[in-house]
Amino acid sequence: MTVRYPGSTHDSFIWNNCALRAKFAEGDFLDCHLLGDSGYPLERYLLTPFANPMTRGEERFNRSHTRTRVLIEQTFGLLKSRFRCLHQSGGSLQYEPRKCGKIITACILLHNRCVRRRIPLPEAEAEAEGGEEEDPDDPEPLEAAGARQGRAAGQQARNHVVDNVFS
Repeated sequence: MTVRYPGSTHDSFIWNNCALRAKFAEGDFLDCHLLGDSGYPLERYLLTPFANPMTRGEERFNRSHTRTRVLIEQTFGLLKSRFRCLHQSGGSLQYEPRKCGKIITACILLHNRCVRRRIPLPEAEAEAEGGEEEDPDDPEPLEAAGARQGRAAGQQARNHVVDNVFS
C-alpha cells in the first residue's frame, strides 16, 4: 500500500509513481499480476476487466475480477470502521502527508493483528464500503503513444490468463 500522497491524488498518478510499478516493469515479479479497475491502464502485470467481454472465458474473468476487487473494497471499509480517523465522516487526518502515511500504515498493521486474533469490530455491524460493480462500459483511460505497446503486452497477458484459467 502506498500512503505518501494526499487522499485527493488520483489512483493512476500514484500507480505511475510508485516503486512497486517500477519493480513490475523491470521484471522483478514474473508470472505475477495485479488487478486494477478500468481507470488504470492495462499492462502486462496490471490486469483490468474487459470492456466488452466476447467469450464465456472473458465473462468469467470479469466476474472473478469483480468479486476479488469487491473483497478488497470491503476490507478498506472494515479498516475505516475499526479506525474512524480513516473515515471521511470523521474529517480527514490533519497532518502532513508523511505523518498521515505512518498513521495509515499503523492502522493497517493493527487491523491485520486484530483479524488474526479474531478481535471483533467495535460496532455490531461493520460498514463495508465499496462492493460496487464496475461498469465495463466506462471509457478506458487515455493512453500516451508509448503506452500502446504496454497495452498490447497487457492484452496478451490477460488473454493468457483467460485461456488458461477461465476457458
